[in-house]
Amino acid sequence: MRTLALVSALLLALGCKGKPKHQDPPANAEKPGSGVASPKPIPDLVLPAGPGTPPLKTTKPLGPETFTKLAELKYPGFLPQQTLKSDTGFEMRQKTEDHPVLWATITIKPCDACLPMELPKWEDKKDSLKVLLMPELKDRPETEFTVGQTDLHGQPMIWTHQLGYYMGPEGGAFTNAYVLYYNDGVNQVRVVAEYKDDPASKENMLKLAPKQDLENVAKAFMDVYTHAWL
Repeated sequence: MRTLALVSALLLALGCKGKPKHQDPPANAEKPGSGVASPKPIPDLVLPAGPGTPPLKTTKPLGPETFTKLAELKYPGFLPQQTLKSDTGFEMRQKTEDHPVLWATITIKPCDACLPMELPKWEDKKDSLKVLLMPELKDRPETEFTVGQTDLHGQPMIWTHQLGYYMGPEGGAFTNAYVLYYNDGVNQVRVVAEYKDDPASKENMLKLAPKQDLENVAKAFMDVYTHAWL
């Protein structure tokens, strides 16, 4: 499998040095000939990028017309999969076509007692932010979960990062995900960028999908969807 460069104009805006790399799958991942289809190699993967401005502010709850438009967004190197579209909610998953397999899941819905983009208020709700942690990982002492604040083109946003791995006699679970939250008081967006390839180990997941790579993916999709929703 060809090594791919994960490139984005967003990296330059964030002052990152070097290019995070797409890498070969872990040694114990399925190989061609094993009965599992092998992903087709693709050229360098370029993350989507918006115009370099803060998210557009909405003035009313978004509805079906907007969600239909958002469902049509497609980007090279990503396979779109719509998982929810209703009168009041929208969810789209963008999945990389090559290794490592990364998912960006964008969820949009109207605000319901949305918290302002102020870190202390989100830290007070830390336990409720663990909703994406599987029960097998949630209470394990080695599972890592952090909450922080970042910036996207001048707009403060809240993030969480979770990293956990467990393998037991009855099965296991793993997670390596960067979750980015934003709302403008009218509508809210959550982008989950996560590693969905062969886990192998906690250390291996972090090597193949560093937190910085996941952050770049989450910010890229947050950027384009919050400019396309108007």
